[in-house]
Amino acid sequence: MVFPKAKVPDVLQLYHSGCSGGHLGVKRILLKIRERFYWVHCRDDVEDWCRKCTSCAAVKGLQIRSRSALKSYNVGAPLERIAIDVAGPFLESESGNKYFMVVMDYFTKCFTKTDGPANV
Repeated sequence: MVFPKAKVPDVLQLYHSGCSGGHLGVKRILLKIRERFYWVHCRDDVEDWCRKCTSCAAVKGLQIRSRSALKSYNVGAPLERIAIDVAGPFLESESGNKYFMVVMDYFTKCFTKTDGPANV
């Protein structure tokens, strides 16, 4: 069915934000709309609608960035390669420490924790 351009916002509202919508994103909304409607520049209109949606923008802003791939290291002996990390701040201990340092050996996978200073 060829759809009049004046009704496009109504269809976009229904399929994006309405009961059958759910802020599904451009690809899914396009699939749903194309099952029943057609108009010139449909993809552009859907992309523009999704880009301007304040609810989608709020959720996208909260998404966690994807992490890079983990690396594998070939290690031949203990203490050949170690990892060191500082964690905190935590509640201050009786000795005044808020941080601790963790050291891990890549070969044995053994680790140790040491208290750190109140300020790092």
